[in-house]
Amino acid sequence: MQSYQTPASRIVDIGVEIPKRRVSNEEIAELIQGPVKLKKALPSIMERTTGNNLRAYAPKGTVPSDLAVRAIMSLVKRTDLDINTVDTLIFASTDMDMMEPATANIVQHKLGLKRVNALDVSNACNSFLQAMNVANSLIATGAAHRVIICSGELGSAVCNYELGDVKELRVKMGGLTLGDAGAAMLLEAAQGDGIGIEEINLMSFGEHWRLCHVPEKLDWRQQGGALNPWFYLDMPELAVVAKRFTLNYLQQYSQLRTSDPKASITDQVDFFVPHQISRTMIEYVCFKEMKMDPEKVAITAHLYGNTASTAIPLALRWLMDNSRLSIGSGKDCLLYGAASGFGLGHIRVKL
Repeated sequence: MQSYQTPASRIVDIGVEIPKRRVSNEEIAELIQGPVKLKKALPSIMERTTGNNLRAYAPKGTVPSDLAVRAIMSLVKRTDLDINTVDTLIFASTDMDMMEPATANIVQHKLGLKRVNALDVSNACNSFLQAMNVANSLIATGAAHRVIICSGELGSAVCNYELGDVKELRVKMGGLTLGDAGAAMLLEAAQGDGIGIEEINLMSFGEHWRLCHVPEKLDWRQQGGALNPWFYLDMPELAVVAKRFTLNYLQQYSQLRTSDPKASITDQVDFFVPHQISRTMIEYVCFKEMKMDPEKVAITAHLYGNTASTAIPLALRWLMDNSRLSIGSGKDCLLYGAASGFGLGHIRVKL
């Protein structure tokens, strides 16, 4: 684990783009091509198993870079940032505009930035956290001074609405919970006041990669398939793996920080901000197993759906917009990521 007694970088602010259209479980059921009986039962099945009942969908024709640019412009307005002072631009997402070039180059062009170090970082839903890791390292070494991390996720593009029977929900329901969103974060050098990134610890267990992937067919390139066919998620099996690894990780982290076996992580931090795969999963892990304080756990999965790499910055922005968190407050936040791969880990940051 990387640990910084004196943070090298700090979060200046966060901008988001959430499409206006909200799609309910009932509307998803109407889009399904399958048996009438299954379509009628689907909304309650999704609510019961995931706790998610809404997701945001972008208008047709939207591409990931569009969402990222809108999030950046929200950030610019919020901070009065001179975009031309940014020296590094990182696009960090599960999605992309095209195979080549890096989507960061397209974002750069849309922003009108003439000269900037633009690159993509991709690690499924942990892409944004990995980009924070990269940005922090660049700032710490002096290779960068002002970094924008951005993401654009079009989960709606990889939903598979063809359901032959209820058995197919095992691998297709995860895609039906996905939502669209954009996120942007500005990082700069810390100012020596203790505000900034305190810890980074990210890892993966590659033997589980098949449980969640896009494309679904390994030979898609040779068969001339599209870049984004559909989102395959073995939800029951991945839930078992995610719960086991997450509980083990959080328990070990809690023990590392305190000798009290009954202490909760939310006794040690002001906010716990997890990846938003499902409300049900978060409530099980955080409340039933880890006994966290519900007031200190950010949950937005039921509002926006699973927005992949943008989920954690969206949850942070949600806390800020609801006057529970603010930049410069010194609040301690533990950002916990979980991703296809299977990847997990955290970034602890004082805002």
